[in-house]
Amino acid sequence: MAQQFWVNNYFIDVTRNQIQHQKQTIQLPPKALKVLEVLAAQAGEVVSHDELMDLVWEKSVVGPNTLQRAIAQLRKAFGDDSKQQAFIKTHAKQGYSLEANVRWEGGKVTNNETPLLATVIQATSKPAVNYRYGLYVIAILVVSVALFTFLRQPPPLYNQLTPITASDSQEYNASYSPDGKYLVFNRYEGQCVSHLWAKDLNNKQEVRLSHEPGHYSSLSWSADGSQLAFVLQSDCEAEVNLMQRCWQLQTLDFARAWNGETDSTIRFDCDQIQTSHPRWLNDGRIALLQYPSPEIAGPDVVIHDARTGIISKVPLEHSGKIYSLVYSRVKNLLASVTLDDNNQHVLRTFKVDGEIQSAASIKRLPHHSVYGYLPISFSPDGESFLASPKGQIHSLSLTGELSLIQSDNISGLSDPIYHPDQTKIAATQGTKDFDIGLLNSSQDNAAIDVIARSTETDINAQFQPQGELIAFSSYRSGQSQLWLIDGERTYQLTQFEGGMDGLLYSWSPDGQQLVVNHNNQLAIAELDGSYQIINTPMAINYLVPWTHPTKLLAIANQSGNDQLFSIDLESGETTNTGLEDVMWAAYTKEKHIVYSDNQKRFYLISNGEKTALSAIDTKLYGKRALLANEQIYGIDGQHQLWQYDLQNGAFTVLTKTNKDVIYVSSLKGEQMLATQFIGGRRELVELEAR
Repeated sequence: MAQQFWVNNYFIDVTRNQIQHQKQTIQLPPKALKVLEVLAAQAGEVVSHDELMDLVWEKSVVGPNTLQRAIAQLRKAFGDDSKQQAFIKTHAKQGYSLEANVRWEGGKVTNNETPLLATVIQATSKPAVNYRYGLYVIAILVVSVALFTFLRQPPPLYNQLTPITASDSQEYNASYSPDGKYLVFNRYEGQCVSHLWAKDLNNKQEVRLSHEPGHYSSLSWSADGSQLAFVLQSDCEAEVNLMQRCWQLQTLDFARAWNGETDSTIRFDCDQIQTSHPRWLNDGRIALLQYPSPEIAGPDVVIHDARTGIISKVPLEHSGKIYSLVYSRVKNLLASVTLDDNNQHVLRTFKVDGEIQSAASIKRLPHHSVYGYLPISFSPDGESFLASPKGQIHSLSLTGELSLIQSDNISGLSDPIYHPDQTKIAATQGTKDFDIGLLNSSQDNAAIDVIARSTETDINAQFQPQGELIAFSSYRSGQSQLWLIDGERTYQLTQFEGGMDGLLYSWSPDGQQLVVNHNNQLAIAELDGSYQIINTPMAINYLVPWTHPTKLLAIANQSGNDQLFSIDLESGETTNTGLEDVMWAAYTKEKHIVYSDNQKRFYLISNGEKTALSAIDTKLYGKRALLANEQIYGIDGQHQLWQYDLQNGAFTVLTKTNKDVIYVSSLKGEQMLATQFIGGRRELVELEAR
């Protein structure tokens, strides 16, 4: 093998056991340089532990940490370490690779594009050692074939679950540090505000990084692991009008924050453009999603340059709404998932200049809703992704195939992310806990008197018209199903395979049936649990109250817009009402339509004329209002229950509610049903393939 070569701008002189760089000379043990020679001959390729031991120490008997000590000596010489791994990269349970350009004396260059066999043959300089290097080539070929076979095998099954956190709060948005030593995450301090936390995965120490609670986004690490980026939104509990909110891009020094110095740096101040998904790029810039205006459904991918403060739009050619954005440091590529105009979820990878590298429609499984978002995270090698539809972790290929990679007996998982160099996945397990009950308006801060208590999501309770039953949606059985309360017992009504799509449903006006969304079609359920499907020409997204005996209203996304359809139950005819950007709607007794758009502006459609109900514009917290007895009810951002009379236009604040009451869902006489946020448990867990 050549006795002198270059690794980037480091000159290696094997005859003198030296590495020279910028007029400085570092002496290294001969065996350490021999390890470097072997890695340099296969620059960019993984060399196994056994191969390195056989070629460098041959038949010598050495200690178990001999190779690791040589790697540490080389990293120190290059100004590298096990955390950054800029030169020598560790591949867990496989070996090491030299991630650098190599130039041998004589002009030959070795890099990731040079064929491995040619590298080895050209590196051989003396006939006396041809036999030895012939064996070396054979060994490499055997390893290459084994590696190729390994790569063709399906991904491992993650079946061992270990809790990472065990607090009374809820944790989410986990992110490993680049060296895998720390995990940063959000921990709830209320229904929508959190603190930023970090955990040392070695000694299990937890440290709060943020000083004040806030509405924080997910966190993104800088390439060297020294900084964190996040977006802070103004108080989401006090403001419901999108135009009144603002977003800040902030960064903080991780080491200082770990030691209690929590002051962050504001990269751009209170910007009224909705901003999310910060992703720190290799060159120090930060990619983000930004919505140009509330009326535009789809966001832009933008790049923020911290040095100049300039935000530039990535010229990305696509249609539909991007809802997930991730970044691969290895590939220096961004990836997005877009819900397009045909309700297809499209996976794209692209360069930071917008050049598309790949695009594929994600092949959803039969029980996956066409509207169910599929947020993704990159695999460490940048060749695949993780996604968690229906609470189960799947591997997602660049061509859009989903493969379940966890045990079937594990459920309720979200936000999965790979460990950078170990066969582990961190995720959030659990759901928020909501209870249903009667709103006790006699209290100063009206809470609910619970009628059905569990540790799962119980939500959207509704009185049976002309009857004594109460229906509600629940995850008690592990999936979203309809449950009933008959005064003496609480029992599950529906047994839909894969559960309902969402938690919305409605009683028929006569109280003898209920309508739900199942596999994006309407299902009419009887009180004995049987049901029939009403096929519609479009995929149903949201159900709205069933207030007309023979007609249903439903919202479906068509051409990227939430459109309102009327479905005649007698003829089966489906009619587009012509109303777009619809969030909630209902028929009045006079068969007029009252609705709210996604900006929470209310309108009444009567005899073809559209009247703005401006008295209740932006008064609704959340997405669900209640129409009863020609009155619209809702809860605003100040936790006040209000009433609007469709007949005379009178607006009245009825009472102040507990801040955790999220919406009212049914009215019968003087009784009103409501849903209240309780808390629940969402813990961080780690999954391993065992």
